[in-house]
Amino acid sequence: MLEPFVRGNLAHLQGLYDRFPPPARNLLTSARGWFLMRIRYSPRTFTLLRSLRRDESWNADQIAFFQFCALRQTLEHAFRTVPYYGSYPRAEFRRIEDLRQLPILDRETVLQNQECFLSRSTEPHQRIRAGTTGTTGASLSVAYTEQLVSENWAFLLRQWAWAGVEPRHPRITLQGSRIVPADRAEPPYWTYNVPERQILMSIFHLSETTAPDYLNFLLRHDGEVLEGFPSVLGILADFALDRGTRVPMHVVFTSGEPLYPATRAKIEEAFQTRIFDTYGMTEYCGLIQECEHGQTHLVPEYGFLEILDERGEPVAPGEEGYFVWTGFLNQAMPLIRYRIGDRGRWQGGGPCSCGRAFPLVVATITRESDTLHCPDGRLFSPRALNQLLKRSAPLRFCQFVHDRPDRVIVRAVVRGQEHADSEVMHIRAGLQRLLGSSMQVVAELATAPIARPGGKIPLIVNQVRQ
Repeated sequence: MLEPFVRGNLAHLQGLYDRFPPPARNLLTSARGWFLMRIRYSPRTFTLLRSLRRDESWNADQIAFFQFCALRQTLEHAFRTVPYYGSYPRAEFRRIEDLRQLPILDRETVLQNQECFLSRSTEPHQRIRAGTTGTTGASLSVAYTEQLVSENWAFLLRQWAWAGVEPRHPRITLQGSRIVPADRAEPPYWTYNVPERQILMSIFHLSETTAPDYLNFLLRHDGEVLEGFPSVLGILADFALDRGTRVPMHVVFTSGEPLYPATRAKIEEAFQTRIFDTYGMTEYCGLIQECEHGQTHLVPEYGFLEILDERGEPVAPGEEGYFVWTGFLNQAMPLIRYRIGDRGRWQGGGPCSCGRAFPLVVATITRESDTLHCPDGRLFSPRALNQLLKRSAPLRFCQFVHDRPDRVIVRAVVRGQEHADSEVMHIRAGLQRLLGSSMQVVAELATAPIARPGGKIPLIVNQVRQ
């Protein structure tokens, strides 16, 4: 049960971790990696993986039957063990369409009633907590278990198999972990998770000055798997292409953000391989994965997806609507008909040439944002700054407005006054530490977020001409 302790004490442990020299940080990273490896590569994981590979031969009727049974089991579990669903109607669930008798959950409702969504069947000491900011910048605390970590990893390994990647293939990861102190000004900007054959690279130290260090390191590890947030890998790709450099990698996996066509093109050009994209969420309600033929499939064993219009009615194939998810896996915090805020559409045109009958779905937009350019040359992607908001529960929205070359405004819309001012100042202080003395960070409260045409709410608003 080490992972619940680590997740629950990240802020304190981060301060201790940053004080250690690079060799000790490698040792600490590998120590945690050993514990994670025992969960991710457990017998449970590979038993499920073998089952998932067999599921790829399902036809549409078999998929529908599985989802019906999984929905019924999920509803029974939630109604029996989760306080929030105590007032839900107990109509008999005879067909999938009966799900529409239940109300749609919006993210604000879950934010305001987080503890009421916890299942009594999961002991408190078994719960792992993780924050997610979704599309608004307001943090939701999600509970899950080590069992779910193992199961989720099996789905990841199945997509690896589609890409021709074996479990524990060497990989380089650029995601949200702060694996190097923010004030570090020389290599290494990475650390080693030896048990999982993984190298974690910092996403907080990318700049024109450090670009040669990053690229030279990647060149020494060509042919490995590269994974990360699209915006971060896009910055790395720009570094490479601007210098006429290509870094041939085995395959690239992206997740955590929208992958736009222009970003995909430059990443695939810089790293001389193709991308396998994934749409997922910290709430563990649903999963969409790209196959080897470039199509994005709903993963039917993971959750049930409805795509609904503004009135809550199903949209026609090809028509855009809101994603509404009912998850099958997260027994610790089951969410039923959860409207996460993202949009997408069912894709017509017949079955995928990969041969799988898994439904084709396209996530059309999640969060759109700019990149923050610091005077000292460092570049911060939306996901880099997103890490500061993981526990910002009192906030309804939070954005970072770059209004002058040397200034950023933390612009917050609060949910209630209790703890809101201190939370905003806490975020301001964290951003100041991250950006350093070259930037002034101030904070302000607002009544509404800055929205772009179409209603998109960017995390970073860049008002400085580059």
